[in-house]
Amino acid sequence: MARTERTVQANIITESGSGQEKSVEISKPKLSSAEARREYQRRYYQMHKEKAKEYQRQYNLTHKKKLRGGRGKSNFAAPREVVRSTFNTADIMHSPVEKTVRMLEKIIRGERLFTM
Repeated sequence: MARTERTVQANIITESGSGQEKSVEISKPKLSSAEARREYQRRYYQMHKEKAKEYQRQYNLTHKKKLRGGRGKSNFAAPREVVRSTFNTADIMHSPVEKTVRMLEKIIRGERLFTM
């Protein structure tokens, strides 16, 4: 975010006949368009905060929230099993010996197909 140069008028000290009087005149700084927009939104929110809260209360009464489950093992739902009907060469080549034997037995029994 780029900084904008703000102009501030210096303090002016004036003397009058009855004693010293300090009058401080600080002009409002010029805001960039982004800063002005943020300031407008902030003021608008402050003015309409109660109306927004009431709207939110009404909305929550008329709309149901999605049910959120807990996290971790207590909310664990068993995922669906992946149903595969084939083995390919990479499955057989990159698996341990015991698993390869089981795969070949399934292929021989006709439970699974073998694809190249």
